Amino acid sequence: MWKNAMWVGLPQSEIQRNQIYHGDLTGRFAYFRLDLDLPEPGNLVLDISANSRYRLWVNGVSVCSGPCKGDLTRHYYETVDVSQHLVAGKNVLAAQVLYMDHYASVHQQDERAGIQSVLTPGGGHRLAVEGTVQNGDGKPMASVSTGEANWRVYLDGSRYLTSEEVTSCLGAVMEHLDFSKVPYRWRDASFDATAWPTPEPLESVAYDPFMQAVGLLQRFPMKERPIPLLYETERQFVREYRSESGILERDGMFVMPGEHAVMVLDAGEETSGYPVFSFVGGKGSQVRITYLEKFTGEGIRKDDAEHGEISGITDTLLLNGETVSFEPFWYRTFRYIAVEIDAAAAVVLYRPTYRETGYTLTVESWVESSQPWVREVWDMCVRTLRRCMNETYMDCPYYEQNQFPMDTRLQALFCSCVSRDNRLTMKALEDFHCSTSPDGLVHGRYPGSYQQIISTFSLHYIFMLEETWRNTGDIAPFRRYLPDLDRILTYYESKIGPDGLVGRLGYWEFVDWHPLWSQYGGVPAALTNGPSTIINLMYAHALERAAILWDAGGRPALAEEYRARKAAILERVQALCWDEARGMYREGPDFEQYSQHAQAWAVLDGLAEGDRQTILRHAIADPDVLRVSFSTSYEWFRALESAGLYDETASDMARWAALPGQGNTTCPETPEDSRSECHAWSALPIYEFVRTLAGIRYENGKLSFQPNLSYLPDLRGEVATPEGVVRFECRWENGKVVSRLEQV
Repeated sequence: MWKNAMWVGLPQSEIQRNQIYHGDLTGRFAYFRLDLDLPEPGNLVLDISANSRYRLWVNGVSVCSGPCKGDLTRHYYETVDVSQHLVAGKNVLAAQVLYMDHYASVHQQDERAGIQSVLTPGGGHRLAVEGTVQNGDGKPMASVSTGEANWRVYLDGSRYLTSEEVTSCLGAVMEHLDFSKVPYRWRDASFDATAWPTPEPLESVAYDPFMQAVGLLQRFPMKERPIPLLYETERQFVREYRSESGILERDGMFVMPGEHAVMVLDAGEETSGYPVFSFVGGKGSQVRITYLEKFTGEGIRKDDAEHGEISGITDTLLLNGETVSFEPFWYRTFRYIAVEIDAAAAVVLYRPTYRETGYTLTVESWVESSQPWVREVWDMCVRTLRRCMNETYMDCPYYEQNQFPMDTRLQALFCSCVSRDNRLTMKALEDFHCSTSPDGLVHGRYPGSYQQIISTFSLHYIFMLEETWRNTGDIAPFRRYLPDLDRILTYYESKIGPDGLVGRLGYWEFVDWHPLWSQYGGVPAALTNGPSTIINLMYAHALERAAILWDAGGRPALAEEYRARKAAILERVQALCWDEARGMYREGPDFEQYSQHAQAWAVLDGLAEGDRQTILRHAIADPDVLRVSFSTSYEWFRALESAGLYDETASDMARWAALPGQGNTTCPETPEDSRSECHAWSALPIYEFVRTLAGIRYENGKLSFQPNLSYLPDLRGEVATPEGVVRFECRWENGKVVSRLEQV
């Protein structure tokens, strides 16, 4: 806990030395360094935070990154035990700090835009560290606390993060580094930092007693990190393309002066991490490092490294002729990395490696079948889920890296199928709660440096609250969020028009990336001509989910009110949107379009109870019916299951089964023409294998086992539940499903 440390920042002399003007610090790096001479290795547990992001090394070893993503009311700090990295003699603590002021840019596509998913209050580069090195007897040997220890700082005025077209929905994440202009050995023990100035003390990290007494809030309200530190694991590339250097078998490759060398490295699967590249010589040589999820080109597979086009997020280096190493400050996501060298002088590139990083998800579940595609799809989906878990859930790790309620709701469901660790889910719920806008809706992505509201996503927040509570059975942790339900649903009620249906919501009314809705940004086309049947049915479903939560919370009168409002909406949908001739619900009262989305929500809301199978069969067979994408398949599968038509999901599941054969190692955002090749809302088969086909569910403290093998001949595996891991096996035998379940 913070006691004596100070926030420290850049002295004015550093800003003047670099001729940095007001507002131009955003996207730049400051290097903080502390040299310690210790008589013995010692023990050190330190607290650390920064504004806006930092990476910490101890004696050249990467220790952690942070702070954990928060917002203006929650600035997190990390507690790290670095004792194993200390040695007798000289020790170096080195923190690279990135500052981002999202007010410095108007649009997230601007060159100086900040990383979207990071939100801090301004105030320049800051570092806070607190800790004391102790000897084996527990006696203090040295302080590392900022404001006490002899830290030094250097502002790198030569570079800043930049944004281009490929990062227009992410922010400034590409690095352009000229090694002749930076103190590139600043983390080494041999580096002399005595000429660097002392950081300027700014304010106490601990809550000032007077401010606390009179209710004045801190600029940086410190909170302990609620999730584990991200892991970092050394990995090797598995193969090389487009050159015959043999760099993965030898120490390095040699590029002659004037030569243009291209090498493509394959990690074997899509991953996230910090690639490390080391060079010798090559003064004036330019290096381009491009990170790819897939290769593009007419008629080629996504994994055609020999013939595909190279494009994507690219870092650019200019070598200074000495021995230098580069690893990006912000992690990169890739399956392939293309290295292009234009050698102005002879240069050696040593064998590259990378440190994989992500949330420490312990996967306790697995499934397999005599059908090989089952394990292939399972592994692909779990890999997708892992890649989209960092300090928050993420829609995709390559581009946006944002936590959206729609995506996160599905990811939380899938995580509950593979692990008992729900810490990231609980943090996400707190994040969305803290994002609530004055009109009652939650933000469409949060934390985020650019405010965005996707009005339909507030309903997914309600779904996620109810589903997470159902998986735990304890309403206590969710009571603080229950008022959010009423604010969201009141907003929706205010949009009900004279016809009794919810009309235009305002903001972004996204439902699905269907090609016929692409010109509207994924918004149902029906909204151009009146209310949307889908959105009204989603609203009705949210009223029911909220009623269930209020029943659990001891407010039955409010639950009754919600159910009455639900009944009123459904009555108007039935009266205005049902098409007797087609046997389905139109997309709007006066809009002749039909979708699987609307039919699924109608079934889940209990409409046309006696005709559920007929409605869904029409939605499958009629060629003009809009088909659900990966992101909206969950409700479609649930509707088919509830109507006794789960066998019909076989054709949908075939879309996932085909992905590995198309060169995918993760699930793409959409079934066809996907922008992102790793999008966790597409990892639905995890849920289907565990909860439906195996039939293992845990709800409100009760474990049930009801296999529904459907189109599979057999299925076996292990599944994590709140009561522990269970092992199951089920198979068809003489026309019946024979099954077995046991505790591991």
